[in-house]
Amino acid sequence: MFGLTLSTLPFAIAGAIGASIPLILHLLNRERARRLIFSTVRFIQMSHQTNVRRHKLKRLLLLLMRILMLALLGLAFARPFFAADPVFTQKTGGKRNAVIILDTSYSMQYEGVFEIAKKEAVKLLDGLDVSDAAALILSSDNARVVAPLGSEFSHIRAALNSAKTTYEHTDYLDALQTADEILEPIPIGEKQVYLIGDMQKRGWENFIETDKLSPNVQMNFVDVRAESPQNLAITGMSVPPVVLKEQRASQLVARVHNFGDEAVENLQVRLFIDGNIIDTVELDIEPDDLADAVFKVEFADEATHTGWVELPEDALSVDNKRYFTLQSLQSIKVHAVHDKSRTSGRYQTVETFFIKKALVSESDTLQIDFTESTSVPNAATLARLDVLILADVAELSTGEAARVKTFVAAGGGLIVTVGDNIDTDTYKQRLGGETGLMPCDFVQAVGDAFDREQFRVLATVRYEHPIFAPFKEPNHGDFGKARFYRLFQAVPTKDATVIAAYDDGSPALLEKPYGGLGRVLCFTSTIDREWNDLPIRAVYLPFLHESIKYLALKSEGTTPDYRIGDNVELKAPEVENGDVTGDEEVAVFDPNNVETRLRLDANIPGGSSQGSFFYNDTAVPGIYSVHASGADSYAFVVNVDSTESDLAARDVEELTSMLKGASDESVEEKPAAELVAQYHKDVEKNQGVWVYLMLAVFALAVTEMFFANRV
Repeated sequence: MFGLTLSTLPFAIAGAIGASIPLILHLLNRERARRLIFSTVRFIQMSHQTNVRRHKLKRLLLLLMRILMLALLGLAFARPFFAADPVFTQKTGGKRNAVIILDTSYSMQYEGVFEIAKKEAVKLLDGLDVSDAAALILSSDNARVVAPLGSEFSHIRAALNSAKTTYEHTDYLDALQTADEILEPIPIGEKQVYLIGDMQKRGWENFIETDKLSPNVQMNFVDVRAESPQNLAITGMSVPPVVLKEQRASQLVARVHNFGDEAVENLQVRLFIDGNIIDTVELDIEPDDLADAVFKVEFADEATHTGWVELPEDALSVDNKRYFTLQSLQSIKVHAVHDKSRTSGRYQTVETFFIKKALVSESDTLQIDFTESTSVPNAATLARLDVLILADVAELSTGEAARVKTFVAAGGGLIVTVGDNIDTDTYKQRLGGETGLMPCDFVQAVGDAFDREQFRVLATVRYEHPIFAPFKEPNHGDFGKARFYRLFQAVPTKDATVIAAYDDGSPALLEKPYGGLGRVLCFTSTIDREWNDLPIRAVYLPFLHESIKYLALKSEGTTPDYRIGDNVELKAPEVENGDVTGDEEVAVFDPNNVETRLRLDANIPGGSSQGSFFYNDTAVPGIYSVHASGADSYAFVVNVDSTESDLAARDVEELTSMLKGASDESVEEKPAAELVAQYHKDVEKNQGVWVYLMLAVFALAVTEMFFANRV
């Protein structure tokens, strides 16, 4: 469609009027032929007629050139342009608005796929006109608009040249929704989205019906996936959080998945601990199957160890390593706090008598280093312990309560048992409350310890809990035989769990997490024979052992399993009085040895009374180390999301149908007049037709001068 803007239309009219002037002058000044009679001059007449015809032809050519020259001059000043009909352009053609989405997830590291994707993006840019607009989005598990919609293609090329893959997993939907939002306000022109990636199935898992694109958006896929990709990956690992010195070694298990369609034989799987290779296991894995590499680990020291399991290099190497940390102990260190010896009836007893007998007994499976005192140890001593037992301790000072909280918040285990000495008000004020340490609020003691005819029994036990799991099978111990003559009624706090209860429904054993890694167990009767006969039952010793192991060794689920992009909560250095000053600082070194310093804000609530740091720069898989002044350094690990290792892809035609938005063809949408005018203005701005018209005027003027001198 040929078009003019309203502001330049007078120039076109002036040109048309000017073009008529030479014609009018020609008609007015035209010579009229006169008839003259001569004698017979036949040869002169024939020559004269030929010259007249030639002269007329030259004058007509001059007239046409002058008319055309004036018409083109007026048209040039009118600055005309060529454009399609705006209604048609809005739907199918005209100016193109293209949003390019480049997949940067770690599956794109496969065998040069990402470089191919970048070249395809450059080809798309090369195919756009100068009047078109483009944007660039880099997509992994979230979308990043690195070049907004515009015509500065040089910026997009620079962004493509510097683009790199990440260690994040795929989520195409965020990028597609971002592209749809970018194109939504564009009134005129084609709206196109180009997704360049490997179309991995993982990236479409979160799709729902409402994620369809707008009806007027064209979806285009540029599939760059490798044909029949073969990939081996470590997709899981079972690591004992603590390796205890025992007669048998602990097992570390790495799960290896073969995502290809070819069998793998004699695959070398290697275990590294503290940078040294420890063991190698060979695996045979069928296509699209998995196998476990089992390693035995044992240590002669007490330390925190870091390591990884590694596969040989393949086309996608980022998932060939999986990192871990574990703690080695020669023994579990347990400390019990009790009041002084007391006389009860005809016996002089110590609350920890039966605890000590059970925990220091010879055992091939559990080495326990047991100590006791009549007061809570200092912070330095507590820091070396695994489990602290408060056995019917009457009162705790403010300092003692603060040290106990600090110990548990740092990952320690605490067992609280009751008795006649308990001051319920002290426990509630200094350790209780909804945000406190205690898993319950004590109500009152009920029952008669001297009346052995009246008793309660354990009627409810959660055998799925790690403490009671060993007793689940028949003939593995019966807690129902123990008799409880006196107990403390208690009300659980909102974040506590009752894992055992008496036959009247009162809680017997309660659990509460504290500070992220720490845990508290509260037993609502005595741990000795004063209120019950549990210590003389066969289940007493294994029950105590399982409770100690549960608190000290923890379960695998409590070991942080960080993934790329996770936020990591880091504890502030220990303070003797438990107060936060706001001056605490830690330094975190990532696997590339890049340092990040974090300062504690005392106003940020953390997992303990000392507060927490929050580190969020987990963009690289590997081992991170944390350092703080006056405290031991420690490490945590970050791994990639192994679901990205499955390179299976979705069909492009299926995806096109899935994303296509529904439109109502019966309603013809017409753009507003101002939008049409704006569209024409934009198109006219990017076209230079007037330049060619002026060149034509110049050429005609030169030609006209040449002919005029020869007429």
